Parts: sequence; structure tokens; C-alpha cells
Amino acid sequence: MNKAIFFIVTFFVTSAFADEVDNRKVLTLTAPQRHHVLTEMRDLLAGTQNILAALAKDDMAAVAEYSRALGFDMKHKAENPLHDVLPKEFMQLGMSMHKDFDLIAADAESLKDPKHTLQQMSATMGKCTACHASYQINTGNVEQATEARLDEVAQRGSHVMPFALEQTTHIFSKTDTGGVQQVIVKDKANSGQIKLIREHLSKISHEFMQGDFSNPAKIHGDTMPGLAELKKAKQRDIKIDYKELADGGQITYSTSQPTLIAAIHQWFDAQLSDHARHAMPGHAGHSQHKH
Repeated sequence: MNKAIFFIVTFFVTSAFADEVDNRKVLTLTAPQRHHVLTEMRDLLAGTQNILAALAKDDMAAVAEYSRALGFDMKHKAENPLHDVLPKEFMQLGMSMHKDFDLIAADAESLKDPKHTLQQMSATMGKCTACHASYQINTGNVEQATEARLDEVAQRGSHVMPFALEQTTHIFSKTDTGGVQQVIVKDKANSGQIKLIREHLSKISHEFMQGDFSNPAKIHGDTMPGLAELKKAKQRDIKIDYKELADGGQITYSTSQPTLIAAIHQWFDAQLSDHARHAMPGHAGHSQHKH
């Protein structure tokens, strides 16, 4: 085992099917959804390299640790928030692979046999290549903020939102009556960031109830889509509810007025675009983050 092997694995996982696009199924995702899927793929690749490095040193305890991090409980795997978006077959491949890493971890601890682990890794990597051979990602006509815009919004946001964007994720789920806005930590043990999220969301939810949307305007600008309609709405027109989550907090917006429902959806889309590095769309009935 040496650096050449690492290079070969990296090259084939990321490049083997780069040109074979004619027969692959196109997954049309929004820019935030694409970012989420590709981030998971990069994390899987980095984790695989860590496993191989540990195998090169016969460090089976490290093999187990790195493998378990890629298992069924992998943080923010795409199968969680995007299960209503991704094809069933894509989901099955992904979940099967995560289960494989859990088994690799268990066997590394019990058998302590590097050769056996390499055989398991080979089978698991076959699922990765099958996925790359079957699917390609396309963002279609979905608008995406420029890198300069993303930098600008992140800079403005740091003066309004007390929590760290790199340590948290925004999730915007549209519903038939409005939407649900969640902010959650990437590491559930990060109690400091959870506290900051809850304080901020509680504060702005009260401001929104009073028709005060000045904080979003400070980050995204006064011409932010949907914002003018939300500012003009009367208190009785939109119900705004805040609650704590185990890993953050959420605000639920609900209304019976079609124009305001559309405004909330436009407002969510604008935030998804501007926070593309740190946000993702959810879905109605989003339930993996409970209070």
C-alpha cells in the first residue's frame, strides 16, 4: 500500500466516467441540492483515503473509526433531506454503501484482518462506480448566485447571524400553506452553536410577527424576492411559530392567502440561492430534526 494506490483510487472514483455521459440518467437538482450531493461524495472520497491510509499502517482501530463515520449515521448524507428528490435506485445504492461501511467498521474491530477489509472496500467501491456510471447531475435552468454574491452575503450574514455558517446548515422546506425554515448544527455535540441558533431564530421570529423583516434585508438587500409582500402583510395574515429542535431551531410560516404563500416560496428560493454553500431545500413533512 503506498501513495500510488491512493492516487489511482482517487483518479478512478472521480474521473473514470467523466466522459461517459450519453447513457447516464440526468438528475436535475437545484444548485443547493447539487452542492449537498457533491459534498457528500467528496466526504466519502476523503474518508476512503483515510481508511486506506490506516490499512497501510495496519491500524485497524483507525479503520473502524473512519469506516463508521461513513456508515448509516454519516452526518448530513444526501439520502436524508433529499429522499423525495433522488431516484429510488440512487437512494438504494447510497444506503447500501453506508451499510457496507458499518459492516467494514464492525469487522475491522472483530476480525482485525486488513486483507478482508480490502476485499470489502473493493465491493463497496464498486457501488460508487456503478452510481457514477448511471447518473449525472444537472442544475437545469435553476439560477445560482455568483461566487462574489455568495461571499458578499456570507460577509453580511456574519454581522446579523451570531452562529457560524460553516458549522451549521439552513434548510428551507416549502409547504402548501407557506414553509418551514430550519437551522441545524452539523455536529450535534456543538451545544454552543445550538444555543446561538435558538437565540437568533427566537429573536427574528418575534420581529417577523411584528412585520419587521429588517434583518433579512440587511443580508440579502431590500429588493429580496417576496420581502415586500411579507412586509406589507398584517399580523393576522401570517402565522409564525418558533420551536427548538434537538440540533437547532425552526420557524414555521403559514397563511391561507395564495399571494403570501407565493411570497414565502420566493423568499425561500432567494435565501437558498444566496446561502447556497450553507443551505439546502427540504420537503413538506420534513421530520428528521425533532424537538
